[in-house]
Amino acid sequence: MILDQPSEEQFQEWVKVWQEYSPKLKPNRRSGIEVARYILKKYRTEEVKDPIKAGQYAMSIMMSSYQRSKLPEDTEPDPKIFKILSEGPGAELYDKKDEIFKDVKDIIVTVDIASGLYAVEGSSLLWDELCAYQGLDKDDLQNPVAVAEYVECMKKFGKTI
Repeated sequence: MILDQPSEEQFQEWVKVWQEYSPKLKPNRRSGIEVARYILKKYRTEEVKDPIKAGQYAMSIMMSSYQRSKLPEDTEPDPKIFKILSEGPGAELYDKKDEIFKDVKDIIVTVDIASGLYAVEGSSLLWDELCAYQGLDKDDLQNPVAVAEYVECMKKFGKTI
């Protein structure tokens, strides 16, 4: 998860990673349903029924041409919001919060079932885990930042690239 504004040097490093790995990678992006099932299988959660927050997330997808491109044709966003409970594997996420999230009480993940996009509040570790799990589509493979983040997340979790 990118937490700071990247420098030109950082961007150039991402380009180098992209140049090395993009020829080796194939599209392997999992759907929003698969991402949601992964979360629900691994973590204890509570679904958050907040139509305003869900509507805001859906609107953010529709306002971004990049995010909107992830929606299947003639499909509207369908966000689901989950609070990760601080028990079992979820406890580790709370224990390993970045300094930037120390004042964020709950870890909340929003998954758009239609597009597969997700947002995580309160845990860069969970964001990185989902990045490694979800994979990349053909358009992501043309994006140096997306490829570099994916490679970094895969390495972080000891997965084969």
